[in-house]
Amino acid sequence: MDLALVAIFGSLVTAFCQTVTDLGTKAATRTADDRTILAIQWTSCALLLLIACAVVYPGFATAPVETINALTQPGFWTLLATNGALNVVAYVLYIRAMRLSDASLVAPLVLLTPVLMLVTSPIMTGERVPALGMAGVIFTVLGVGLLDANRTTGKRLNFAVFVKHAGPRYMIVTAAIWSLCANLDKLGVRASTPLIWITLLSVFISICALLYWVMGGCKRATRRAMRPALIAGFAMSIGTALQMWALTVLFTPYVIAIKRLSALFTVLASGRVLKEDTGGRLLGAAVMLAGALLIVLTRE
Repeated sequence: MDLALVAIFGSLVTAFCQTVTDLGTKAATRTADDRTILAIQWTSCALLLLIACAVVYPGFATAPVETINALTQPGFWTLLATNGALNVVAYVLYIRAMRLSDASLVAPLVLLTPVLMLVTSPIMTGERVPALGMAGVIFTVLGVGLLDANRTTGKRLNFAVFVKHAGPRYMIVTAAIWSLCANLDKLGVRASTPLIWITLLSVFISICALLYWVMGGCKRATRRAMRPALIAGFAMSIGTALQMWALTVLFTPYVIAIKRLSALFTVLASGRVLKEDTGGRLLGAAVMLAGALLIVLTRE
């Protein structure tokens, strides 16, 4: 079988896993507090990735320090600490956004990340986007306005919701932080291997999440409350591992472009799974996706 086809399928699974993470996180906010959700998600994610590392790198279980040193380059730990700290903040805001607003409204806003990377990528990795990518910015901004059209007045473009409601504002800040993290991910993979990078990053975030949970009083969650958070964590571990592997087979823009399908999947699924009133949000998400695709596929 063609390895590229397998990688494309893996990227599609990554998009599906991101949707499961979105839905699981939103469902968890209905029965558990933010600190508990963050701790459960990232601890379960890190545990699965640690098992994967032990399987792929036999020395990881018996001599972890020596194995990690052999697979990493200078500057790795600085990149890991920086990216880990940024991701902790991003995921705190991500969970808060999911709590305050419908998943079908806030999840597509992560498609703003490619727009923001027009600024961060040239500075951090030297990557620039040709003029056609600017058309992607226009599409993405238009899509944002279509996500919550005003049904009372019939106005199609409605940006007021992002000023009045905290949920979308939190997600926009999350997208901004992820525009930095995406570049740090690329630098981190270059300084190690895809699996080592994502595993140690997940361990770092899980430790921070557990400390954050302890500082909040170690609130316990019922088994019913833990289930959606665990599902989200498991999906996150599978999705991130597949994404990092796909990056070694396909060009990075192709993997990112396929992963962005998660925005459409989330809007479609949230109506059925979470019983949200998705309204015309599918159109807004589709327009945003078109803009994101233009940006990532025209990157030099």
